[in-house]
Amino acid sequence: IYDEAYPINYLRNIALLEARRQHLRLNASLDKSAVLLVDVDFRPSDNLFKVLHSRYAAKPILNERQVVVCPAFESANETCANSLAGLKKLVDEGQAEGFHLSHFPQGHSPTQFESFWGKSMQCSNGNVSGFWREAYQIKYEKLFEPYVIMASADVPLCDERFQGYGLNKVSHLATIASQKGGNFIVLPGVFLVAPAHGRSESWAKRYGTQSDETDFNQLSLKGLYYNFTKNLESGGEPVTSASTRLQHTLLLEQVKWLKENHDKCNLAPKYPINDLKKGVFCY
Repeated sequence: IYDEAYPINYLRNIALLEARRQHLRLNASLDKSAVLLVDVDFRPSDNLFKVLHSRYAAKPILNERQVVVCPAFESANETCANSLAGLKKLVDEGQAEGFHLSHFPQGHSPTQFESFWGKSMQCSNGNVSGFWREAYQIKYEKLFEPYVIMASADVPLCDERFQGYGLNKVSHLATIASQKGGNFIVLPGVFLVAPAHGRSESWAKRYGTQSDETDFNQLSLKGLYYNFTKNLESGGEPVTSASTRLQHTLLLEQVKWLKENHDKCNLAPKYPINDLKKGVFCY
């Protein structure tokens, strides 16, 4: 069997396009559509759905088109808190911390976890409006790879040359930061948390026991990321497969057709798209 690297960014693109497609089944545009970009092993806080689908989310995400960081943590074992109080207890006991802070701080330290806890405690009564009022600005830093919520139509495609372990999400967030001027806001009071798990086979092939294979794989990844950054700096688009480009083109044509026919026929979508007080559809 051919041992091909896991096509992680190709699959992320499929998921993104499908989220947009599902929204358009019941809506005339993507105006109220947002997505949470997160890995499958993370568990959300028990209030995340409510906060993201509230009317207070519409202004920063849909009107202002901001990129909202959902702070990420990791547990030292399989026990994962689902409340802010439970997570704080685990952090204080040394059983949880900001995601990968111990061995890859560049990935999430720009979230500014001290600010997160300070702001979260100020609105610990669970008032949804308070979470959004206490959201704070941060700037992108190299290798930052947070989990974010943003308007679906604004999310760029992932560069599909990144396969297997390493820099696949980093490259995508670099693209997002480039498009958004490096500006993010962090939403306190909510979080994502991943349980502890062993290293993947994909990680071992890249960073496991030193060998000619792992040396080559690391060097190859460095070369790919260098090429990616140069392409990004020159204004180039992420590299994707022919099938992804086709599906993306078809979706754009669908959006255009829906808009033209909605305008011509004055058709009302099943869900109003101009009443932002009703909140956000987040996938």
